[in-house]
Amino acid sequence: MVVLPDTQLYAQDYPEIFDAQTQWIVEHKRSQNIAFALHEGDITNLNTPTQWENASRSLHMLDGHVPYAIVPGNHDIGPNGRAGTRDTLLNEFFPVSGFESLPSFGGVFEEDRIDNSFHVFETGAGLWLVIALEFGPREEVVRWASRIVDEHADLPTIVVTHAYLYSDNTRQSYDDRPDQHWNPHEYGVAELPGGVHDGEELWNGLIRDHGNIVFVLSGHVLNDGLGRLSSRRDDGSVVHEILANYQMNEEGGAGYLRIMGLDPASTTVTVRSYSPYLDMYKTDDQNEFTVEIDSRWARPH
Repeated sequence: MVVLPDTQLYAQDYPEIFDAQTQWIVEHKRSQNIAFALHEGDITNLNTPTQWENASRSLHMLDGHVPYAIVPGNHDIGPNGRAGTRDTLLNEFFPVSGFESLPSFGGVFEEDRIDNSFHVFETGAGLWLVIALEFGPREEVVRWASRIVDEHADLPTIVVTHAYLYSDNTRQSYDDRPDQHWNPHEYGVAELPGGVHDGEELWNGLIRDHGNIVFVLSGHVLNDGLGRLSSRRDDGSVVHEILANYQMNEEGGAGYLRIMGLDPASTTVTVRSYSPYLDMYKTDDQNEFTVEIDSRWARPH
C-alpha cells in the first residue's frame, strides 16, 4: 500500500512533485506489488478550481492502474479551505461515478459524495477493508463507519482520516489536551449539525470496539508531522495509529510518501518513507520502522 500525506502545497505551488508521486505508483505497481493507494487529506490548500485541477491531473494518473481512496482534509472544505463549512470541490473533480467501476469500491455514506467511502481490496495476504472518513467525522458518519466495519468483521481494516494522531504520539483530544493545536473542534465545521470527532473521540466511538481495525492513518498535524501509537483494546487486539505529514519540509514536503509492505508469510508490516521526486528514502526510526500485526491477518484467506 502507498500512503500520500498532505499534498496541499504541491497542488498549490509544486504540481510536478504531485505528478512524480502518482507516476511512480503507476510505474512501480508490479515491481512493488502495489495493491492500493490512500490519500490522508489536504489534497489542496485553498479548495480552489486551479488547485483541484492540479490535484485531479496527478491523482487521475492512478485510474485504471491502482485503486485508491481519498478523504477531504480541513483545507479541502469551506471557502478558501478554512473548514467553515463542508462545501468542497472534491466531488466535482472526483465524482462517485469515477470510483464505482473499481472492483474494490464498496460504497459511500452520502449519495454522490466521495467524502466518506469504503473499499475492499485484494492483497497477497487476502482481502483488506479501507474506511475513508472526512475531516472531523460527524456523529452519523461514525455510526455508518461502525456498521461497515461490523459487516466486514472478518477482514483486517484500515481507517484513514485527516486528523487523528498528534505529533507527540498521542491522539488529538480537545477535552484533555488544551496544549495540542489543530483539533477539529477548533474549526467552523464543529458548529455544524453532527459536530466533529477528534482522535480520542474516534477512538472511543469507533476504533476501540472493533478488533479488526489494524491501522489508523492520518496527517494534518504540523510540528515534525510524525507520530506513532500502538493501542491495545479491551479484547487484547492492537491497532497501530500512524501520523505522517511532510508539508513543513522544503518544497512542501519534497514528495515523500509512505510505503507499507505486508509479507503474506509474516506478521510484520514494514513502513518506509520515500520521495519519487528526489529518489531518496528517510531512514530514521520515525520514517522507517516495522510493526507486528495479528497472525490471523497475515495468512492468506
